Amino acid sequence: MKNFSINIDQDGVALITFDVPGKSMNVINDEVQREFDEVLAVLRGDEQVRGAVIRSGKAGGFCAGADLPELLDNMQRWCAMQSDEELARGVAASGSWSRRLRELETCGKPVAVVINGVTVGGGLELALACHYRVAVADSKLRMALPEVGVGLLPGGGATQRLPRLVGLRRAAPWLLEGEVISLEDALAGDLVHAVMAADSAVEDARRWVLEHPEAKAPWDEPDYRLPAGGPHSPEGYRHFAPLLAARHGGFGSEHPSLGNILKCLYEGSQVPMDAGLRIEARYFFNTLRKPQARAMARTFFIARQTLGRRPVREDLDSYLGVLQQVSEQEQQAMLEEGYSETLVANLCRVASLPTGRLQPANVAGQSVVELPAVNQLKRRLLYAQALAAARCLDAGIVQDPLEADLGAVDAGFPAWTGGPLGYIEIEGLANFIAQAQRFEQDHGARFALPAGLLRRLEEGQRLHA
Repeated sequence: MKNFSINIDQDGVALITFDVPGKSMNVINDEVQREFDEVLAVLRGDEQVRGAVIRSGKAGGFCAGADLPELLDNMQRWCAMQSDEELARGVAASGSWSRRLRELETCGKPVAVVINGVTVGGGLELALACHYRVAVADSKLRMALPEVGVGLLPGGGATQRLPRLVGLRRAAPWLLEGEVISLEDALAGDLVHAVMAADSAVEDARRWVLEHPEAKAPWDEPDYRLPAGGPHSPEGYRHFAPLLAARHGGFGSEHPSLGNILKCLYEGSQVPMDAGLRIEARYFFNTLRKPQARAMARTFFIARQTLGRRPVREDLDSYLGVLQQVSEQEQQAMLEEGYSETLVANLCRVASLPTGRLQPANVAGQSVVELPAVNQLKRRLLYAQALAAARCLDAGIVQDPLEADLGAVDAGFPAWTGGPLGYIEIEGLANFIAQAQRFEQDHGARFALPAGLLRRLEEGQRLHA
């Protein structure tokens, strides 16, 4: 195997080292998953093996999660699936890491893990599927599930294991906001069982394996109960129901993953683990197929990587100024049409680059009422800014679609769009052009289409390569 090595000691403990060659950080790709099957085969089939300790071969961290470029390629393929048979294959393929982790968790032998440095996304999910977790005492330790920030949801079991460890209320911000999990919180919630020096962590994990031959995950014990109860418990009514309302407020209905994470929590917490993981797999696949998820992943990962992770350039100020001016003009037009300042201000909160012209009246987390007319106003505000971004691209005010999107989002443009040009691709170029023409008929020349968009439609080109 290229990515894993296994050394079985005289006591029958398999030391499994995860070390992806040629990369500074371990990532989970298709090859890693295929080789993980070989690891599982050794654990299950070798009678000499009494248990295992998994560790990283990288000094900088345990695992950084999914190989995003490969995942984006897979997303393109899964989006093209239409038939029931194809969709079933897509759910199975996208949920392959989750199934493998469940096999690890139920292999019948104790599995411990030593985590160090960066332990995020699918890497943290690997750790959560182990029975005993040791963290190396290191100021660089970072545990998080950041998928929501790129429009995705954790698809390796985190939406099911975290609430089963710490309860729905405590798990929610880690999943819905991608908050870094402090070591203190991790210890309190049994996400981490021990903190050890680097030179003694593996030995501690090895000793635990030998002392716990019948280890199981807590949720596989017959008397397991969800901490603090499920969504219909008194605790759930006090905290989870308001959370549902708050997270669906504002851009919650547009964000590709927030709603599906909540569904995973709500539905999965009421059924056994295996059923919960199947629920997560379906919502994970559903999220991956959303155009908003592709737009966010492109902007927050590919754009930052392509542009060298440099901050927004100063020469984007004129471009951002154009977007702000267009937004303010559209706000003024809506006010002159008789819409209230409160409504327009709240629309800006979910569909505009911040302008400072009007202040939202709703408290944080409250929803803009989702009525057809309101949705059309929100769409109109987004179209005005997207058209302005396309004109800036034509005029050379901004040079690169990726930079245009990243600069706008970094300045406060709604993240779920992936940026103003990303929003055009979410709508679909032909649909966007048709709707812009209707807006032009109703509201005038400010919705006129720039020549570059029409040319791209005629030539079958996309805004983003």
